[in-house]
Amino acid sequence: MAGAAPGYAPAPPMLLLHGAAAGAWVWEQGFSDRLNELGFTTASFTFRRIGRGGGPAGLEDFLAETRAALAALRAALGQPALLVAHSLGGLVAQRLLGEPSVTGAALLAPVPPGGLWWSNMRLAFTDPYLWGDVARMSGPIGKAPMGELAAGLFGGLTPEQAAPFLLHLGGESRTALLEAQGPQPVSPHVLHRKPVLVLGGERDRLIAADALARCAAWHGTVPQFMPGTGHLMMLDASWPEVADRIATWARGLPEPAP
Repeated sequence: MAGAAPGYAPAPPMLLLHGAAAGAWVWEQGFSDRLNELGFTTASFTFRRIGRGGGPAGLEDFLAETRAALAALRAALGQPALLVAHSLGGLVAQRLLGEPSVTGAALLAPVPPGGLWWSNMRLAFTDPYLWGDVARMSGPIGKAPMGELAAGLFGGLTPEQAAPFLLHLGGESRTALLEAQGPQPVSPHVLHRKPVLVLGGERDRLIAADALARCAAWHGTVPQFMPGTGHLMMLDASWPEVADRIATWARGLPEPAP
């Protein structure tokens, strides 16, 4: 957990949730530091791939881990947190919007409430090589194929610049990925009444613009798209602009009740 920089007005703490086949390391390449410099306290963790029952982790395991992290953050700081969540982590965040420990969410290329099935099928038919490479990211960490992934996940990095990040991808629970294919129990904005920011990458080939539009509409807003950015928004060349956009949005939110 990193402290807020001195001299800034109070800002909501942020819990950062990573996406599939990744880990807390995605936020540690500069993204969380920039949010700290802008006055936000941040915390992150890596989802365990082994569930509480000893088998592969499912979404309920991810939810339980996130609830525990939110409770720890609230115990330390005395206020609920804003979730900043990417892709599969964005789906976890949406499922928690109705809980009092959450004050809102900034969703980066999130899995929509309807699940991944439509995006997955479309990718399989329109870009089968990329679809195959993405499917193999559930394999061992460090074994993610390089073929189409660099262009599929990044919009502003060369394959050489992307390679070190690709070597950290992998190991995702197939149970969690399978569960994420179908529709999810995500409350609409009319029920949760929390502020939601939906950010997409202009060059994201995994979560299409219409999927983001449906997700944003579910939460009573419209998506915003970052120019030249791919799916891994916190690692792409324009990640500072993504962090700044989130910070600007978060500063305009009402201060949460203690």
